Parts: sequence; C-alpha cells; structure tokens
Amino acid sequence: MSTDRLLPRSRPVTVGVDSAGVGAFLDDLARRRIGLHTIMLLRRGQVYAEGAWAPHRLSDAPLLYSLSKTFTSAAVGIAVADGAFGYDDPVVGLFADVVDAAGPVASRIRVRDCLAMATGHTVGVGSITRLAALPGRTPWRAWLATEPSGEPGETFCYNQVATWTLAEIVRHATGRSVLDLLRERVFAPLGIAHATWDTDQRGRILGGTGLHMAPESVAAFFQLLLDDGIRDGERLLPAEWITGYRQRHVETAAAETEPDWQQGYGWQVWLDRHGGHRGDGAFGQFALVMPGHDAIVVTTAHTSDMPGILDAVWTHLVPAFGALPPLSALSDANQVARPGTGGDAVLAARLSRAALPTVGGERGGAVHLTFENRRNRWRLTDAAHGWDMRWVDASGGDNTLAVGDRSWQYSTMRWGTKTLRVAASGAWVEWGHWVCHVIALDAPHALLVRLRDDGSGRVEWVGEAPLLTKTWSGLAVQP
Repeated sequence: MSTDRLLPRSRPVTVGVDSAGVGAFLDDLARRRIGLHTIMLLRRGQVYAEGAWAPHRLSDAPLLYSLSKTFTSAAVGIAVADGAFGYDDPVVGLFADVVDAAGPVASRIRVRDCLAMATGHTVGVGSITRLAALPGRTPWRAWLATEPSGEPGETFCYNQVATWTLAEIVRHATGRSVLDLLRERVFAPLGIAHATWDTDQRGRILGGTGLHMAPESVAAFFQLLLDDGIRDGERLLPAEWITGYRQRHVETAAAETEPDWQQGYGWQVWLDRHGGHRGDGAFGQFALVMPGHDAIVVTTAHTSDMPGILDAVWTHLVPAFGALPPLSALSDANQVARPGTGGDAVLAARLSRAALPTVGGERGGAVHLTFENRRNRWRLTDAAHGWDMRWVDASGGDNTLAVGDRSWQYSTMRWGTKTLRVAASGAWVEWGHWVCHVIALDAPHALLVRLRDDGSGRVEWVGEAPLLTKTWSGLAVQP
C-alpha cells in the first residue's frame, strides 16, 4: 500500500473550477452505474478534488492495465536519449540474436512503429499468453516471423505484443527493466516510492499491462507530462520524446468504433476530441491530459462503459473550468489552507463519504458450517465483525477472510509467494443463501462467494473477468 503524498492540495474555487460541475460529473457516473473506485482531479498542478469509494483507498496501488503502456513509452524515450538505440532502428536488428530471418515487411518494423501501434499487423498479431510461455527472447522469433499484411508506420492495430517488444528492447539494450529505469530517472525525483510491475511466468515485464501505482503517483507522472517533462527546473523526460509521444502518428478511425478512440494514436497514448491525450487501461483506468485547461483527470474503476467516463468528463468537467487564476493565488498558503465553503465544502464532504454498497441482507443466527464444490472448500464461523470465512482452493490457497456485516473488513490472501489484499462484506440474502462480496484492492476486480444451506458453494465474477493478470493466482471461478 502506497503512502506517497506528492502533490499540493487546493480548492476548486482557487484553481478556477466550478465544484457544481464536478458534482454533476459524479451524478452522471452514478446514473450510468459506473463503478468508480478512485478519482483525482488536478488543475495547475494542484489537487482540487479527490476521493475513494470504500473499501477502496487512495493509498492502494491497483493494477493499471493498459495505462501501463504510457510508462513503457517514457522508458523507451529515456533509453533512446541515452543512446541505447534509436526510434528508427529496425526491430529485427534489435533481436538479431534470436531472429534468423524475417520477411521483407516485418524487417521494416521500427521502434517508432511499435510505439504507435503501427507494426503493419492487422489481426492475428499473436496471443501474448502463448508467446509468454516461450523462454528468453524466443517469443520475438515467432512474432517477427509473422509477416504483416499492412504497412509498418501506417496500419494501426492495437495490441499487446508491440508494447511487450518495447519493454524487451529496453531491457536488452540497457540491462535494466522499464521499471528500474523509471524508478531511477523519473519516480525517485517525483517522490514516487511505491510502484511494482507484474511479470509473466518467466519474469519478464509485459510492458503493456501489469503496473501497480496509487492514483496520486499516476497523477504526478501525468502532471510531469503536462509540464513538458520538467519538474522544479530539472528535465526528467527527454524533450524529443515529450514532443513525439503526444503527436498523432497514425490514424485510428478505420480500426475503432468509439469517437474517443478514433482521434489517432501517439506513442502509447490516445488522442482525444478536445486537443488533449490520455493513457487508458481496461475497466476505466484513465489518466487524461488537458493542456488547454492545464488539467489532469485520473480515475480507477471497474466498468465496461469506458466511453461513459469520457462522455461525463466532456459534458460536465470541461464546462466547469473557468479562467485560470494567477499563479499568485496558489502561493497564498492561507487561502489554500482555509476550509472550503459553499459548493466546495459540499463536494469535499460528498467525496469523503464515497463508498460502494455492502451486501444487503440479514445477520442471521450463529453459524459454524462447512461448504464445498469440486475445487473449493469453505468454513464459515461467526465473528464480532460479522463472519470469518476460511477458504481452501485448488490453487494451493488456504486463507481466512474477515467478512463484515454491513461493513467492509480487510484481509490478505496468499498463494505461496503471491499476495492479494482484499476487502469483504457479507449477509444472508435469503433463506439458506449467504453471499460474500470480495473486492480486490490490488486490481479492479471482485468476486461473489455464494454458500447455501445444502452445503454447496459457488464463486463468480462481479462483472467482467480479469484480462492479462495473475491477480487471483489461478483461483477457480465458475461461470
């Protein structure tokens, strides 16, 4: 869990934001039934609104999914500036140790084409799950043997292998992973002390997913991008990469159906309809850069309606931006420190109370019962906070979770060296049917455990299942 405190705080009125617009934004998300987990809003480098929907906390460092891609892109920029390789280097030459031969089209793929998701491939780029099972650098022998049907540098196809390729190029050329390079050159100067990156079964960072960071750390990084890669007068990110990453390098309209994904692609960022750009990850992990308003929007969530979050931003947050106040207004420490009044106070109070609903139902009588299915066994017993649920699963886990009665209780699940921090709430939802809602704090996912008085048990995802993540360590979840 992160405890990083990296950015100054302010009030909406101080940075020229109408707090009523922020409230309307939150109302819109609620109407759309979008499961927001955290939000952090910045203008002129100041956090003017922030909140976490309990049991989620702003100090948690959840999986960012494809928001990770922008960080990999920045590591590439650092490595290029250091002379490790160049943007125009053919990828096949950077994998000469494992690639005996590549077709004429694949041989033209450059580093900059991987950055722009424009390797020339259209479909069938290759299953990263299958490729990740191959040892060493041999996955790229298979990938580069797949001759693209499009044109490198022109044909857009969003995929994971292009970003994974960039992460491997950085590792092989510099001797350091993208995470190590960013920790040394960017995260440390920003004060980001807590960042981890999941790896595949062979210890390789996938680049396109797997980064875990707290929302404030994400906000500090994207504020650095808005500030042209400069922090306190020191350049942390190379000027050439800063100029290049936010330009449109390839058109996306032919490949995408949603308007906010049709505006073109930079170097591992999407361009938007309002002159800005963003990193985004599955299920609503967003970091929006709005240069015209000197603003940043960071969200973590679990929703299939990712366009809905962006629509709410354009409809409510953008109109809430007023004229930028003079810098002197932000230097008035007394003004910034005074408690908010009026709409600002209402918004702050609302965000401080934000919470996901606990499981609705009855406390019931005392229990000491055992349940099972083909791959899981549970033992449910009473506790002062509600219940303790011992859960033994086929993946080698033997965990006891604290489950709250009309509250969230925190626990840690373990499988060997892997851990997952969770929060759980439960209730008897009907006669003989007990339900436990288990929310992951390290990823935007949740489970329901359903136990019945016939001794049976069942596990199911809440919403969509995880993508490329080992968050649940192979835990058997039934459809």
